[in-house]
Parts: sequence; structure tokens; C-alpha cells
Amino acid sequence: MFRFYIYLVVISTLLTSGCAVSVDQSNNTSKKSVPSESMANLIIPEPVPASLRAQQALAKFNIIVMSPELTEDERAELLFKRGLLHDSVGLPSLAFLDFKQALRFNPRLYQAYNSIGIYHTVHNDYIEAYESFDAVLEMNNEYEFAYLNRGMALYYAGRAELAVPDMQRYYEQQPGDAYRLLWRYFAAHQVDPEQAFTQLQQDSASLEQGLWVNNIVAFYLGELSQSVLLSSILEGIDTRNQMNERLCEAYFYLGKFYRHLGQEKVASNFFKLALSTNIFEFVEHRFARVELAAIRNVNMKP
Repeated sequence: MFRFYIYLVVISTLLTSGCAVSVDQSNNTSKKSVPSESMANLIIPEPVPASLRAQQALAKFNIIVMSPELTEDERAELLFKRGLLHDSVGLPSLAFLDFKQALRFNPRLYQAYNSIGIYHTVHNDYIEAYESFDAVLEMNNEYEFAYLNRGMALYYAGRAELAVPDMQRYYEQQPGDAYRLLWRYFAAHQVDPEQAFTQLQQDSASLEQGLWVNNIVAFYLGELSQSVLLSSILEGIDTRNQMNERLCEAYFYLGKFYRHLGQEKVASNFFKLALSTNIFEFVEHRFARVELAAIRNVNMKP
């Protein structure tokens, strides 16, 4: 989702020391080779500025939400929507306050609990996150995003064996969705890497055809090189925002790939590139920061 104003840079020298990776599908082991090309041929995003339309909408919400003519349910809905807007322009703390306030006026607004749970997950407050997602499912056990988000909370808390059932349920709602397939793979990979790879390989045949994101799955399976994956980002692009959305996704999943290999310097650079897109509302943007924090904590010297 990135337009032609993007800086397209071909990096001829390495930004970090790492190793190129080839996937041996016969035994599902990842091998390292030299020289490294893991940070080559990058597309550097121009950060997307805060949407003028979103800022104008926030100004209107600030006026309307104070109206004494609103019912409590209407005020709750407006506060929730304002929170989503705050989140979309990179103001998560203000969004969190809006979600909390929305629940004061309508404690049954389960979507607000879901957003609060995401906020707690990103801040490593896992118990509070579980409670929020459980509250969502008590009110609406068909709300599929609560399964994804509770699965993410469990996954980042190091409880992958409990995350897998939630990710599986989320995946089953739309098995042709590559994003659902990837997140189930991440949780399953922590439990049994070989089985996770085999399952990813088998279920990739069910993906909805013709979607760009399928290239990420193909890369994970070793069917597509990293250079081809990066080149495919530019295909069919009409706007800068569209390019940045693809870059945010591609760089996040490349970061996850290299982190699985233990190449944390390379992974860190990819997560930073994902953050540089400023696509704040994307799952990949939120959790790129979580991944970076986890890498820093592991590598932090006493």
C-alpha cells in the first residue's frame, strides 16, 4: 500500500551480519550459508503521515461525544469509535482511555473489551488480557477476533500449547486466509516445529488464489526466494498507503522468519522496518514492537 513517492533502495551492502537461508524441505531444517543477502534488495518505506481525514474525524468526535442529548449506549459507541481513530494515528494510550470510558456507559460493548485486551497484550499484561478476551467470549462466543487475540496473548506469554486451539478455531473460520494460516503456524512452531511446517505445507493448498500475501507463505515453505517476495510487493500497487501496508506485513513476517533461525540482529532490522511504515492499526505493526522488546530483553546484559 505504498505509492510511487516511496524510496526504493537497492542495498548493495549488508545492514547487518547475518546469513542467507535455504529451506531443505526433505527434513524441514533451515540452513545458513554465506555470504548474507538477508537485508539486501530492500524497499525502504516513506512513513505514512497521520491521516488528515482521521484528524478531522477526531475533532468532530470530541465535540459530539460531549452532547447531553446522547444516550449512554450512543456515547459508548462514539467513545469506542474515537478510540479506534486514536489507535489508527498512533495514540494507543488515548485509545485505551476511550475504550475504558466506553465500558462505563455500556458494559456489554464486547468490542471494547477486545481492544483493551490487545492493549494489555502489547504491554505484557497477560492476565488482564486473558480476562478481557474471556469477557468478550462470554458475551459473544462467535466473535472470531477474540480467539485470535487471546491466542496471541497466550503465544507471547510463552503458553503456545494453549494458544494453538484458539489459533486453530480462528483459522477454521476462513481456512483460505494466509494470515490465519501464518499465525496458527507461529503458535504451533513453538510446540513442534516439524509438525508445524508439515501442517503449513499441507494447508497452503487451501489458500484463496491470487492474493499477494500467499507469497509470504510460499517464502516460508521455501518455494519463493526473499528477493522474489520483496519484488512482488510492487505488483499492482496504486497508492503509497497500499505499499506501506504490504511492506509492514512483509517485513514483520521476515522478522519472524529470521527470529526462528536465531538471527536476531537481522530480525530486529526487519521489525524496525515494519515500524517505519506507520501503519499503526495493523497487527504486524503492533507486534513488531513486542518482538523487538522481547529480543532486547533476551540480549540484555545483567
